[in-house]
Amino acid sequence: MPNISTTTTGIFPKVSYSSDVPSLRANLHKSDRGEISKEELEIIIQKNIERVVTEQVAAGIDLPTDGLMRWTDLFSPFVQAWDGITRRGIHRFYDTNTLYGEPVIESELEFQPSQNSTDFTIAQKFGAKKATLPGVFTFAAACVDTFYNDEKKLREVIATNLLEEAKALIEAGAEIIEIHEPELAWQSAVSSSQLADVEELYKKFGELGAKIIVVSYFRNFSNEIAESLAAAKVGIGIDFSKPTEIQDLDASLVQIGIVDSRETKLENFATLAERKADAIAKFPNAEIIFSTTSHVEYLPHEIALQKIKLLKNLK
Repeated sequence: MPNISTTTTGIFPKVSYSSDVPSLRANLHKSDRGEISKEELEIIIQKNIERVVTEQVAAGIDLPTDGLMRWTDLFSPFVQAWDGITRRGIHRFYDTNTLYGEPVIESELEFQPSQNSTDFTIAQKFGAKKATLPGVFTFAAACVDTFYNDEKKLREVIATNLLEEAKALIEAGAEIIEIHEPELAWQSAVSSSQLADVEELYKKFGELGAKIIVVSYFRNFSNEIAESLAAAKVGIGIDFSKPTEIQDLDASLVQIGIVDSRETKLENFATLAERKADAIAKFPNAEIIFSTTSHVEYLPHEIALQKIKLLKNLK
């Protein structure tokens, strides 16, 4: 039997009402209207970070995240922090009903620390172990590049900045960093040179010293992409609610999206048991982390809590 643990994926729901902590959603609107100060909002954000970590711990999650309470989309903390990048209009995030602010590269992209590692430091006090970053290819694909006009160069610069973010998270105590790369699964075809780029870029993350897991959702990686990630010595995320080509993969760490984050219907025991058996049969020698399939914020808060509680039954 492989080593099995549990986690959640991505942004956690921002509650509209709670008897325990101030509503983050309501107070973000108040902040936009100038009704509360930045200092007051910061206290509320930190209380909500505590809330989402303790909810995960109470649900029996082995590798809680900080819930990404400050994130409005996959790119927002970094667009706000780094020099040379801003945002304009909003766009649909793949085939979801959620939106992201379009990052625009206006000048040399220079690293400035985001709030990500600071938030993780707060979350770690309550039991957080896993941090999150956007993927290099997904970030680059979302950008409007008015400066480099060179896709490969843009990816290299984004990777350099994200590596700095990863180092800061590790220094803050992150044991695992989950990197979101749906773009690599969304592409209909990937060239051999791009496969080499995947391996080269993610090898740098794999050498940082913490466990790295590169995940997709909505669609799964091709076998070729998965092999390139495995060659880079990083873990691989697979959405077991979607068809997958991945087979005969020599991976030491896999994260299996087993509870569907985009469906409010609760999985039954038989479904989860079948998916668990399939995962163990497919990866008998790998460390397995069972998780939600994608961002938990796609679910209403109460349903999200019920969903993540299902994961403890897989241990």
